[in-house]
Order: sequence, then structure tokens, then C-alpha cells
Amino acid sequence: MLSDDPVFTAVLDSLLDCLAFFELCDDETLHPDIAVQQLEDAADRLSRPEPSDRARLAAAIAARAEIIRPQYRQFVEETPAAFGLLDEDD
Repeated sequence: MLSDDPVFTAVLDSLLDCLAFFELCDDETLHPDIAVQQLEDAADRLSRPEPSDRARLAAAIAARAEIIRPQYRQFVEETPAAFGLLDEDD
């Protein structure tokens, strides 16, 4: 599901870039504890919406994974599962 809302797309792309940075940057760029805390906070926030909203977000992330920066692609593809957006059955 690729949103035709440019604001949603811009916010989602910014979020994915930030999350990928926290996950993929080296320890000299950012202290690992800070990176982990930011990722855990994001996972907590992203797991709060109702299942149908999480599913919509997961679909939007999957669509963005196809066109995101190549160095971030694998991380973005794994984001819905890693951040609690998928139900246990998905």
C-alpha cells in the first residue's frame, strides 16, 4: 500500500531513515546504548495502535522498502516484524 498522501510519505520515509540510522550506524558515530534506547522507544510507540492500523503501517513500510535506499532495504523489509506491527499470526 503506497500512500498518495505526500505528507504521510515524507514522514514515513523520515522515520525509516532515522530508524535505519540508529540500527546501522557504527559505535563511533553513536553510542550503542543510545541507539538501542531509541529503537526500543520507537518499537514501543509503533506497537500501540490498533492491529488494523499497525497492519496499514506495515503495508506502507513494505511498499517503501521496494524503493528506499539500497543500503537500508533489508532493515526496512524487516521493520514490520521487528517493531511489533504484525500480529503473531502474520
